[in-house]
Amino acid sequence: MPLGGRAEGALRRFRATCRIRAGVPRPCARRWRAAGGQKDGARIPPRGTTAAEHCGSCCRSRPPMFNRPRVDTISPLTPMGPASQATCMDRVRAQFGSNLRTLREAQALTQEALAALAGLDRSYVGGVERGERNPTLTAIARLARALQVPPSSLFMGMDNDLKAKPPTGNPIEASEQADRLILKFRYDQHEAEYTLHGAKSSEYDDVLHTLRRGLASSASRADAVADAFVQATTVWPDANPSDLWTFVVNRIYCDHSNHPLANARLNLAQSWKRTSGLALERIVVRHYSQALKHRGVTLRIGTKAEKETLLGAIDDPRIVPDKADILITHGAGRAEELLGVVHVKASIAERRTDDVPMSQALVQAGYLSVFWTMDSKSSPSTAPVNRGEFGRADGEVSDKRRDFEEHGHFSACFSYNTNTLPTVDENAAAKIFVCNFKDADDHFSRFLLDAHRQRPGR
Repeated sequence: MPLGGRAEGALRRFRATCRIRAGVPRPCARRWRAAGGQKDGARIPPRGTTAAEHCGSCCRSRPPMFNRPRVDTISPLTPMGPASQATCMDRVRAQFGSNLRTLREAQALTQEALAALAGLDRSYVGGVERGERNPTLTAIARLARALQVPPSSLFMGMDNDLKAKPPTGNPIEASEQADRLILKFRYDQHEAEYTLHGAKSSEYDDVLHTLRRGLASSASRADAVADAFVQATTVWPDANPSDLWTFVVNRIYCDHSNHPLANARLNLAQSWKRTSGLALERIVVRHYSQALKHRGVTLRIGTKAEKETLLGAIDDPRIVPDKADILITHGAGRAEELLGVVHVKASIAERRTDDVPMSQALVQAGYLSVFWTMDSKSSPSTAPVNRGEFGRADGEVSDKRRDFEEHGHFSACFSYNTNTLPTVDENAAAKIFVCNFKDADDHFSRFLLDAHRQRPGR
């Protein structure tokens, strides 16, 4: 039997409802009845029959609403664990409430009387005393005034809970004294100090704000660290670059107060290991690219595809493109050719031996394999010294120095720690040079340009 206009509208609404709530038995049946009691000759579905079985293609099968898993909500006061795991703020609220009750009872006041004097609701005062509510500053002031006690009386016994605890990370403090800057930070079990001669607190603030702006922006953390280090070497050109990296930029980065709230849960020690490596690569490219490019040599951090393309021509299983931190090339476009690779490390021990097989393959194939490092190494103490890891340059030398000077595992090594002792043996298989960031025309750039000029076929 054809339906009237109102019935057809009701039926369309019913079908739309069934698409959303298919599987609900009786409510749909009531809507069915309101729609005219039939569809395509079918009568009202019997009790217990789902609407999805009668609505044909207008409904999609879904689990009945009443069979869906129940989702419980947790109120802010629901305990999330045993009482022994109460948070610091739980203890603060409980102690505050206990202090409030003690002071109220000492003046023979009921909760109602105190609430009236403070202009608060009685249930609110009761919740505060039970440690269930966080009183606002206004409420604390009103309660203290009503009890005629200083607000500090309400916080008695909370010294341990309210004592400032440093977050994960290592706070750093800077103070200017005469013509030097004193940096104080925690170094393992020591309260360490590092002196930066000829530095001012305003210059330190410039470095600090450079890092903070970078971390707060959308740029990567590695870019922020690179920017801060470049700023540090600009304002303190005579300082040891490795010291600036180790005792300034590293310590600033590992201080949580310099990070945005989005990084509050970040493990800064672990983050630094990854971020610092990427930042050093950017620092090398920024410092030398301009000086080398107009002489035909390019430094760049290639993509994975670019590394595979340029290094894929070397038929040696020891070649691992991902281990190439910086590509050294000449030419452009299809004419671009590989000159070699720069291995960038903050310290000598940092995966040096992992790079040796690939480095030997590059050297044997006639390519450059340059080791670039901050040679950062110091021992925990109240006055740490960044001595590096190469040790003495003559006599009984270290194994790390032998890797270069005797075994020639790399083409050359360039250290940016002024405490590193350079190679004294002119016949060494590979030399160790000491550089800084005062001028891009240094041992590193001249070494690359000499290799470029001497390459076969030039």
